[in-house]
Amino acid sequence: MGFFKRLFSADYRAAVAAEASGDLELAAERYALAGHREAAVRVHLARADRAQSRADEITALRDALHWAPPGSEERRRVARALGSALLAKSKAEGIATERDRLRVREAAELLLEAGSHRIAGEAYELIGDDTAAVRAYRQGGLLDLMEQALEREDERQSRDREVRQSFADYELHLKGGARDAAIEALRRCVAAAETSAEYRRLLDELESRLVAGGRVVLQLRRGERLTATSAPLVAIGRDPLCDLVLRSAGVSRRHAEIEVAREAGFLRFALRDAGSRNGTTLGGLPIAGAMPLGGSGSFALSDDCAIDFEASEDLLTLRIQRGLDRGQIALCAAEDMLVPLSTVGLAAAVRFQRGRPILLHPDGELTLNGERLAAGDVQLLHGDHLTVAGVEIEVM
Repeated sequence: MGFFKRLFSADYRAAVAAEASGDLELAAERYALAGHREAAVRVHLARADRAQSRADEITALRDALHWAPPGSEERRRVARALGSALLAKSKAEGIATERDRLRVREAAELLLEAGSHRIAGEAYELIGDDTAAVRAYRQGGLLDLMEQALEREDERQSRDREVRQSFADYELHLKGGARDAAIEALRRCVAAAETSAEYRRLLDELESRLVAGGRVVLQLRRGERLTATSAPLVAIGRDPLCDLVLRSAGVSRRHAEIEVAREAGFLRFALRDAGSRNGTTLGGLPIAGAMPLGGSGSFALSDDCAIDFEASEDLLTLRIQRGLDRGQIALCAAEDMLVPLSTVGLAAAVRFQRGRPILLHPDGELTLNGERLAAGDVQLLHGDHLTVAGVEIEVM
């Protein structure tokens, strides 16, 4: 539209009147309808200057950018103002979500369009996009800043590779039964990842499932429950912290203890009462002090629970014969000694290393949490589900 047509058009006259009365939003709208884009931009910039909030300022600047001619100095000026406002808003409110990151990226692109290369590069750095920062610094001829951004990008790529490889190692070790190795792989992820919250959550979850203290409880699907221990002192009682937990009412919270000692390469076992309310008997006689357990026999914890035992040079087998836990079996050995599971018909064994149970791979089929294992031993975790030669087992 020519100058005189704009001058005498109704929209132009309405725009002038609205601007004179202070209604800048209406004035900008009418200037735009009259084809006077530069005036529309000018009025929207005035709106931005008078805005009472950052949000209103950004809205006015977006309107100004809409009418600013592409490639013009006017558009660069508006782009610089809008980019600066968006960046200031992001810094004030924090950059925590993907939406925040998108706003910073928009600010950087506007600043780059406006020729503010340094500030654009710094904005890209805020969201960790050193590749874009390199581009911004290169366009602005800021070679020192470009080299620094390149170094950071190389370092970030190296960390990303470390995280990807470590996480792949974690998944492999977890499925294969090498749980300590899986933990170490997750720790590398936590150390290398820029955002480590998810890896930290996985690490905490995995560490919470570790079986330690030289004790593991295996529940067989067909009904048997087996407790294997390598502790030098095996506590028996109703307390859940005991090594062998029994539920009979006459059994005290910590009723009795079994001492496991190495002598000349062999194991010696001794039973003592732990100050129980109803006493401990061996062969029908109350015991005082530590009484050796050799060969086979039975002892009782109160009148409610009777336990048969069989002691060899490297293993003590306990079978609950009377009480609520009738049928439960406990195997007591020492650290690094084999605890054979043949007592419950399994061609497998457990060995404790640093108090952690390792299931030695049997000759038959073994699956771990639904994954069939071809070779290797399994470090057991709470909640593991195994199938050993067709027998289903849950680690309690």
